[in-house]
Amino acid sequence: MTAIEVRPLTATSWDDFARLFGARGAPHYCWCTVYRLRGGARLDDASRESAMHELVDASVPVGVLAYADGEAVGWCSVAPRESYARLVASRTMPRVSDEDTPTWTVLCFFVPRAHRGRGITRALLDGAIAYARERGADVVEAYPYDTAGISSTHRGHSSVFAAAGFTADGPRWSRRL
Repeated sequence: MTAIEVRPLTATSWDDFARLFGARGAPHYCWCTVYRLRGGARLDDASRESAMHELVDASVPVGVLAYADGEAVGWCSVAPRESYARLVASRTMPRVSDEDTPTWTVLCFFVPRAHRGRGITRALLDGAIAYARERGADVVEAYPYDTAGISSTHRGHSSVFAAAGFTADGPRWSRRL
């Protein structure tokens, strides 16, 4: 099995991210901006891509990429909870910690069909946890689709979070760092 390396998305890796999201079957319809931006759901694809590019160019933490043999083979959206505008007052995805606890949220994963079944999602989650820890998070939270009642399978399955040491509290899963 090829080693998987996970790195934060930065301006220098933008082209890898754009290639991954531009591929057939990718979630290019959202560019992982729908929860980040107020009104993000109403933007067209090009505007979402541009908005994400602006965040990355401004060094805003937005997530991590998985690489195998130099190719981007997966994505995990992980960032401070406050950076997701639509989560601030969400009743379906309530905050797992108090307002004073630095909390990061894993919001979605994308692994192209050709690369699934190789442990990339787990590697992405481990990399997301490490990235959040390095940036000062005390807690990482998530809302897996099978326990949070969310229809989007991009949220990840609870089994991946359980294997990484997360615990469930209703629809919320979290791990203290």
